[in-house]
Amino acid sequence: MKRAALVPWLVALAVFGPFVAALLLYYLPADLDWLPQLPGSRELLEPPLAAPRGWLELAPGAGPRRYPWFLIYAKMSRCDRPCAATLERLRQVHAALAGDADRVQRVFWYTGAAPDMAADRDLELRNVDGASGESTVRALGLDRLEGGCLYVADPRGNLVVSYPADVDQKELLRDLKRLLSASGSN
Repeated sequence: MKRAALVPWLVALAVFGPFVAALLLYYLPADLDWLPQLPGSRELLEPPLAAPRGWLELAPGAGPRRYPWFLIYAKMSRCDRPCAATLERLRQVHAALAGDADRVQRVFWYTGAAPDMAADRDLELRNVDGASGESTVRALGLDRLEGGCLYVADPRGNLVVSYPADVDQKELLRDLKRLLSASGSN
């Protein structure tokens, strides 16, 4: 007889339990650090941050843009050995995109003297000295940019995802493939 009395309570819990749990999660305080986070070191920039004028534009005489997406390495200090290693890892990730590689342009944002990158013809070097991007640098954080940071920018020139400079290549490649797949064939 006890078992029969328990059945309605179990049915009520199965029906109303998820609803009550959703209400509690929605209306409880926003401190939900205990919830599991997405794996990886990416940071979604919400809202997306527009790149300053000239930072992602083509050089004069470069012809029509064939790279709708941008993989950007921003380092607002001298490009030392770790910087060169990061640029090499980005080249490898770009090469691993295979058929989609022509949809992604690699860009290096730097300040000061131009680094010697003559061997890497597909890397677009962009000196970002000057006041054109002060608000962007403030928004992204100068301390992060001095240490080096990776960004993915959409075809409209909006920075949408940020990674630390030492991000795992597999994670970056997986995310790029997903973005390119979701964005279609443009």
